Amino acid sequence: MSHGDEDLSPAEPPQLNRFGPIREVPPSGVSRALPGPGSATRWRAERFGGDEDRYPNGGIWRFTADPLNSEPSGAPFSTMVKRTGGGYLGTDPVWRGRPEPGDPQWWGREAAFYGSDLATTGWSPGVRAARCYAVDDHDGCRDVWLETVNVPATVDTCEHAVAGLARWQVATAGAEHPWLSEDWIPTHVRRRGLDNARTLAHPAWPSAIVRGLDPDLRDVVADRITDPAQIRQLLQGFPRVLTHYDFHNANIGTVEDEVAIIDWAYVGWGPIGHDAGHLAADVAGRELPPDKVWELLRSAYCDALTEAGWPGDLAVVRRSMTTSNVLRLGWQIDHALDIVDDLPDDAIPLVNARLRLFAELQYSPDMAR
Repeated sequence: MSHGDEDLSPAEPPQLNRFGPIREVPPSGVSRALPGPGSATRWRAERFGGDEDRYPNGGIWRFTADPLNSEPSGAPFSTMVKRTGGGYLGTDPVWRGRPEPGDPQWWGREAAFYGSDLATTGWSPGVRAARCYAVDDHDGCRDVWLETVNVPATVDTCEHAVAGLARWQVATAGAEHPWLSEDWIPTHVRRRGLDNARTLAHPAWPSAIVRGLDPDLRDVVADRITDPAQIRQLLQGFPRVLTHYDFHNANIGTVEDEVAIIDWAYVGWGPIGHDAGHLAADVAGRELPPDKVWELLRSAYCDALTEAGWPGDLAVVRRSMTTSNVLRLGWQIDHALDIVDDLPDDAIPLVNARLRLFAELQYSPDMAR
């Protein structure tokens, strides 16, 4: 497959405001999921987020049923609604949806995932994709009705999640769906527009260093790989598995005693171990030191691959996990510089620890060159 390094998207349809008309009563698939009779159920809808159009969707709502229809826990039954569609792409230059099904950020991929076998097969007991109750096309949009998941995940839940994901990746190694994303990481880095010289010239460096940011991060920036073609070449040698690509602890949670994973908008082929590494980088320093979290989730992931019968070399998994995340996450230094002057003092050590983890990974023997 050939990959260009510029956007050649077809003409986009007119973009619409977020939070347009929404059904007063959920589709029948939601009613069937109610723990009690649903014919007379009353529903209360609340919005998540504001009307800003930078989100790559047309709005997210929570619908909560009359308390008479409660979960076994006694809590009222609820369902989440994500609005998607060609008219709800958002405007963020990195994350906005794209109209072309071949683009790694095609707006219709999450609904396609839930319409396929991948959402329900290959999962081991205790870990699964969040359930989809209905995909509802109306008024030029596609609403995806999903079960409510208790997020964010603890480190313990993350450990279970990476193990379950590994088993699912082994079980789905032969998946064939034309809508699965390709070339996600090189495309993502290109859309971030990283420029090492520009980052090194960022005016916030002096104040960032005074506030505790490690000055050695400037060397990390100077060595950062930002060319999509070079990134693609470095990733080509690693085994490919189905990859979530937005695997962070706010997209992982629990439903009763099960771990459930949400937000499958970018799912496709990617380097083995990438999701586990991305999650480790995301939760690093919150409950455990960054290096401890990385080792914990890497071990859980590799052990599960072996238990599931993956025949490859775990040293390759470790290199893939490190290399793919170093190539993807270089933007975090730019982000830290953009916000450092607004951060409270007690936030600086965590930011610095996570960036030091990135630096250690970049110079690790597991980083491909």
